[in-house]
Amino acid sequence: MADVVHGDRVAGATGRDGTGVLQLDSISLRVLTPNAEVLQAVMGMLLPACSAAEPAAAVQWTLRVEEHRTGVGDAGELFQGRLLLELPYGGRRLAVVGMDGGVMRLVAAYRRGALPVVMEVDARQRVTRLLVRSGDGIGLRWADYLARVFFASRLLGAGWRMLHASAVAVDGRALVFLAGRHGGKSTLAHRAVRNLRAQFLADDLVLIGPGGTVVGWPTRVAVPAQLAGDAAGRRERRVVAGVVRERVLFTPAQHRATLGVEYSPPVPLGAVVIVDGSGAAEAGVRAEAADAQTLGRAVAGAADVPQQLLYVSDPLGLMGGPRLADQSAGAAPPVGLLAGVPAAVLRVALERLPQAPIWQAVEGVVSGLGRRR
Repeated sequence: MADVVHGDRVAGATGRDGTGVLQLDSISLRVLTPNAEVLQAVMGMLLPACSAAEPAAAVQWTLRVEEHRTGVGDAGELFQGRLLLELPYGGRRLAVVGMDGGVMRLVAAYRRGALPVVMEVDARQRVTRLLVRSGDGIGLRWADYLARVFFASRLLGAGWRMLHASAVAVDGRALVFLAGRHGGKSTLAHRAVRNLRAQFLADDLVLIGPGGTVVGWPTRVAVPAQLAGDAAGRRERRVVAGVVRERVLFTPAQHRATLGVEYSPPVPLGAVVIVDGSGAAEAGVRAEAADAQTLGRAVAGAADVPQQLLYVSDPLGLMGGPRLADQSAGAAPPVGLLAGVPAAVLRVALERLPQAPIWQAVEGVVSGLGRRR
């Protein structure tokens, strides 16, 4: 079944009975829920990083999302005295409350102050059941979180690597942007969508397979205010190294619907651009070929993502994925991950990135970009 994403709606991806099947690299997940909006939200988040399979397709795991009228109790009392898993930056908390007949039962809160939800994990039946109080929109957000954990934990266990990078697809191949924190990755990805008619992959995290396949991992999208214009979204303003940074934040569905951005499915690796803004204020815009040592350093820095990996790992076995030790055992070293493809170092002052003639500069190293402007 083809993946079709129109704005914030998914066409042809779900069955009439509240069933959707997602697939990525021979890994497949069934999502069951009577709530059509929840199913659309999960499918809309994961497509087109994943593809949509027929609802009757065979799968490795099933996620059932159910709503009920009564709550499960006070969050403070439920978590008190239990061993907690708490994720940084957002306060998601999970605690195992019991095992019965091989089914692990947990309580979880998506963020501090949120209503608790219940998760039941049946490894023998390969089913995770998410129970949320009716009307609890925050609790329902666990659904796409669990779906992302299912795929990412298995891919990482199979030798894929996660990079702190942005990427777009140009002529069916991935153009990956590497930079330090607040180094311009999002700006380059969104400029490429606008200037090069590129398809969007990701502006923060990408997964790269052992064979060079690039998957844009679905996360919140942060568009530089200069490129978002008057688009409605949550605005964030920070001062970084003395420079004011204002961004507009979207979910992937909002990003597609509000700005009309076309997303790309997984594509082969094509080229790499490394952003270097150090000492470039008076030097204009320059690009040069990146040697193996420079590329290796940039990749090693981008692969250092311990906090991000926590959000796509499955240490409690929520979705039957590999544990952290098994997951890391399959990871290839980052050195050489992007070797063998054209790579350029782009030297430009970061404050100039939104307007500078960057594609013409990069064209001499990574062909086929400047002339598309």
